[in-house]
Amino acid sequence: MICDLADPERLAFPLRRGLAWRRMVSELRTEASLPDLMPNIAHLFNGALFRASTLDAVGVPDLRLFFRGDETELHRRLLRSGLPFGTCLHAVYLHPQGGDEFKPILGGRMHAQYPDNPTKRFFTYRNRGYLQSQPGMRKLLLQEWLRYGWYFLISQRDPAGLREWIRLRRLGRREMFSHGVGAPPARSAGGRSDGVDNHGERSDGVDR
Repeated sequence: MICDLADPERLAFPLRRGLAWRRMVSELRTEASLPDLMPNIAHLFNGALFRASTLDAVGVPDLRLFFRGDETELHRRLLRSGLPFGTCLHAVYLHPQGGDEFKPILGGRMHAQYPDNPTKRFFTYRNRGYLQSQPGMRKLLLQEWLRYGWYFLISQRDPAGLREWIRLRRLGRREMFSHGVGAPPARSAGGRSDGVDNHGERSDGVDR
């Protein structure tokens, strides 16, 4: 499990189980159908182990999606391959809290991901546009438009934010991954546009 570095009893990322979101380690262990495994669920690349034969079957991560979405795309391929995988409930990998990006809407029944700076939002929304154009993920499109339409127009009353979300989705759907295409402007003296600030902290929340 990927647990909060500051509070290992909490998950570093919320996990949806049915219509409910789980944020505590105890909730997953209580609901598990097997004593130490959640099958077909994984937050990849944080403590993940792969057999060589698995990578032969599904391939390696898509480097174009590095920074946001590469783990989701490989998870998509794992599901479509039919190979068994899962999360071990008694092995813990500590990670900085990442759940703050997920904003509740519709009374908490859904969440919209809204990263805290333009660089993170650029890669998140562009890469989601690509991901949801791929086999196995297209069924989520209606839900995606409802989620972000509600978040930007109803919760935030931010039509400009919705327009920018649509623009970034289109970049990803069209596979426009060239360096700098549609990217946010470079940061001022306080940081760099590559997501690394001058204090040595990366914008993905991982210290160098």
